[in-house]
Amino acid sequence: MTSHVEQQVQARIAAAKAKTQQQKQERDELAGRRKAGLMARHRAKAKRRGIRLGFCGTCARPLMRGTYLQCSKGCGAKLCRGTPRCIPQHNTQCPNRTTAYTDSPGSTA
Repeated sequence: MTSHVEQQVQARIAAAKAKTQQQKQERDELAGRRKAGLMARHRAKAKRRGIRLGFCGTCARPLMRGTYLQCSKGCGAKLCRGTPRCIPQHNTQCPNRTTAYTDSPGSTA
């Protein structure tokens, strides 16, 4: 048989473990919310300051605010505004481009 004192000690140990587990869970939740908030803050700051917002879909140059155009075919790619070769080169590679299929490779329809 266990004595009344031993039962109280076991209850205190269990309560301490539960409290420690709850505190750990609260710290993890707080850390997750803090990380999400910091990421949102950094995105907003980058948007305000014109820091790199992505890369060109053709030449992979870093793009800043006002230095790129969206693909005209609607695929969502960002293309260099200042480089005249990026847009025509992307238009031939764009997954949303219109293609004409023929039955024979030699004929054009």
